[in-house]
Amino acid sequence: MRRAAAVFGLVIALSACAAPDIAGHSTLRLPDGAEGPVPAVVLLSGCGGVRDVQDDYARQANAEGWAALIVDSHAARGIGRAGSRLLVCTGARMRGQQRAADIVSALALLRADARIDADHLALAGWSHGGWTVLDAMAAAQAGELGPAPLEGVRGAFLVYPYCGAIVRARRDPVGAPFPVETILAGRDLIADPRACERLFYRQRASGAAIRPPVLFGEATHAFDAEDQPWDPRMRYDADEAAEAHALFRRFLRRTGP
Repeated sequence: MRRAAAVFGLVIALSACAAPDIAGHSTLRLPDGAEGPVPAVVLLSGCGGVRDVQDDYARQANAEGWAALIVDSHAARGIGRAGSRLLVCTGARMRGQQRAADIVSALALLRADARIDADHLALAGWSHGGWTVLDAMAAAQAGELGPAPLEGVRGAFLVYPYCGAIVRARRDPVGAPFPVETILAGRDLIADPRACERLFYRQRASGAAIRPPVLFGEATHAFDAEDQPWDPRMRYDADEAAEAHALFRRFLRRTGP
């Protein structure tokens, strides 16, 4: 009976990591005048879906000579704006553990593209996207995403990631495959920065290469998203957004070839 339960649990874990076909729901932005293979970063939006903030960071990546792959995990699953707010943002659908396989699919798309330097890849995630990156690392560490699923990834950049109770990385090790850099918002009422600080402390104690986060003390959730929907808990700040862009560009310089 215990063996049957264990097998059933493994099937559930693997099915949770199954990804839809994201090839038709991903946008690759290449730097102007790129010659030869260029490094590439995968951009994963928050729970509300792809917004202008992903285009903003794609432009920053292009300016550093990086390609940027914007992955629309929501559209790939037929989730619109209403469904995003009612289902994804509440944790009822497409949790980080389930979305983790989108990262594997995105990396496979990049490795298959001759224009991309497959040895210099990176991940970037906002809120739910940051949660997804952390849980993808945990799933990869547990061997649930296939052989070498994060091959070529040299670093991850997370902006106000969600680190709440349902995040797998709170319980399971993420390993130490590459450095992780993070921006936390001090006045974040959606993704508690203290939960992330505790998660990062435990993971670093286990050997993970998660660097101490940069804290924007007065920033709210989605401080860098000018086109955010109205929400009293979120406030766009152009100066903080520019500072985050600068940190992202420095991250890419450290991570690139």
